[in-house]
Amino acid sequence: MFKSRFTSCRVGKRGMVAAAHPIAAMAGIKALWSGGNAMDACLTMAAVTSVVMPHMCGLGGDAFLIYYDASAGEAVALNGSGVAGDGATLARFAGQGDILPQHGIESVAVPGAPLVYDLACRRFGTFSLKQCFEAGAKIAEQGFVVSPGFEKALRAARDKLSRYPEASRIFLPGGQPPKAGTWFKQQDLARTLREFGDQGAEYFYKGPFADKFYETNQELGGAFLGGEFSRHFEDSPGWYRPISTDYRGYTVLETAPVSAGFMVLEELNLLEQLAVANLDPMSPDMIDLMVKIKQLVFSDRNAFAGDPAVSGFDVSKLISKRYAREAVKRIHDKRPETVLPASHGQGDTTSFVAWDEAGNCCTFIHSIAFSFGSGVVVPGTGVILNNRAGRSFNLMPGHPNCLEPGKRPMHTLNCYMVLKDGSPFIIGGTPGGDGQPQWNMQMLSLMLDRGAGPQEAADFPRWTSAPGTDMIALNSSPSLTLESRFPAETIACLAEMGHEIRVVGPYSGGGGAQIIMKDPETGALLGGSDRRTEGVALGF
Repeated sequence: MFKSRFTSCRVGKRGMVAAAHPIAAMAGIKALWSGGNAMDACLTMAAVTSVVMPHMCGLGGDAFLIYYDASAGEAVALNGSGVAGDGATLARFAGQGDILPQHGIESVAVPGAPLVYDLACRRFGTFSLKQCFEAGAKIAEQGFVVSPGFEKALRAARDKLSRYPEASRIFLPGGQPPKAGTWFKQQDLARTLREFGDQGAEYFYKGPFADKFYETNQELGGAFLGGEFSRHFEDSPGWYRPISTDYRGYTVLETAPVSAGFMVLEELNLLEQLAVANLDPMSPDMIDLMVKIKQLVFSDRNAFAGDPAVSGFDVSKLISKRYAREAVKRIHDKRPETVLPASHGQGDTTSFVAWDEAGNCCTFIHSIAFSFGSGVVVPGTGVILNNRAGRSFNLMPGHPNCLEPGKRPMHTLNCYMVLKDGSPFIIGGTPGGDGQPQWNMQMLSLMLDRGAGPQEAADFPRWTSAPGTDMIALNSSPSLTLESRFPAETIACLAEMGHEIRVVGPYSGGGGAQIIMKDPETGALLGGSDRRTEGVALGF
C-alpha cells in the first residue's frame, strides 16, 4: 500500500520540526538553524503557539514531553499537570450530579506547563528561557494575521468568551471575533511572556502571577485557598523514564499517568496479539478489530485510572504482555462495554516535534483542555486558565478519578517516541482529546506494520470511536465516525456489523498529527504535518 516513506514528506538532514501553525514551525526551524538543539526549538514553538493558538495552549495549561538526549543515549520525560484547589471537595459540589462545571473558575486546575518549560530549559536548553519566550512575546506585541482556523475557533467559542469580561475584551473586540486576514495583538500576553522568560517558573508559582491569580480566584469564588501554586513549584515529581512496551521489534515510549500514554501502549499490546498483517487498514474487519481494542482500553482507563500519587493506580499491569494475552480474549468473546460512558470531545491542544543534527529529539504536547479553557483570563496577564479539573474529574465517591483537593485529574494528553535498535526512529503526537490514544494507535500501526511515512500516516483516512473519557455526556450511545475517504463498502459493512456510523468530510475526522521519522537507510529526517491543521513540517 505504501511504496516509500518519503512520499509527500518534508526531508532534512541537519534538523527538522513539525508544528500545527506555520509561524510556530518557522520559529522552531530558526532556532535549529541558529545553533539551538531540539529542546530549544520545542520551547520556542511552545512560546509561539501560546500566542498564535491561544485557544489551545499557553501558560495557563498543562504540558507533557519526551526528550532523547543523544549524549547520554537515553530518553526522559516530564509530566506537567496540576492539582485541584485545596477547597475542591465533594461537599462543595454536592447536588450537582457527577460532573464539575465545564468552564469558569470552578473548572480550573493548577497550570503545570510553566514548570515544564522551566525545567526543560534548565536541563537541556542551550538557549535561555528568555531567548525562547522572546520569540512568542515579540509576535504577541507586534501582532500576527488571524488564520481561518483561529477565526473559526473564536466564533465557536463566542458564547463562552462573552461570559468573561477579560476574555471578551481580548478576543471579542467590539463584541465581534477578529476576522481571518486581520491583525491581532496581545500586549498583556507579550508582557507576561517576557516576565516569565526573565524570572522563570518562580514568577508564575510564587511571584507576581500567582498573586494576580489568587486575587482573581477570590473575586470569582474559586476553590484555591492559597498554597497550591507554591506546592506545585516545590513538590512536582520532575523527570522520569518514560513507560514503554515492545511492539513487533520496536520499543514504543509514552508519557506516564496521569497522561493517557498508557492507553496507547495497552492498545499496541492487544494489536500485537492479533493477526493483522493481511488485513487492509481500510477494511471493515481491521477497523472493527481496532475499535474493539479501543473500547476495551477505554473501559480499563475509565474503571481503574486515577492520580497514582493519591489513588495508588499501578499502570504496570495494564501495559504488560501478560495482561494483553488475557484481555485479548475479551475482544473475541464480545464487544467490550465502556464504563462511565461519555461523549467524544476533541478539546483543543497542540503538539510539535523537533530533531537536531546531534541526534537529540523531542516530542511535546501542551493544552488548556477545551477551546479557550475555562474562559477565565487573569486580568492584565493575557493568560487563559485551563478547565482541566472540570473536564476530567468526576464526582463519584470512591472512584480512582474522583475529585479530591490536591489531586491531579486523569489526562487525555500523551506523546510518543519509537526506538529502533535502541535509537530514535519516530517521534510524534496529535491533539484531539479522546481521539489521541486511538489515532496514535492507527498511525503507529500504519508506520510500523505497513511501512507508511509520517505524512502518509498523518493524512490517512481516520476513524474515531465514541464514547471516550470526558465527563460531559454520561448517557451518550456508542458511535463510529469515519472520514468520507473510506470506501463506501467499508462504511456499509461496518454499519451491518452494528456500528452506529457517522460520516464526515474527507479531512474532518479530527486531530493534527506532527511526526518526524529518521529513515534507517539514509539517515534523512522525514517530517509530516497533518493536513487537518494549518501546520507544516520544515527541515534543512
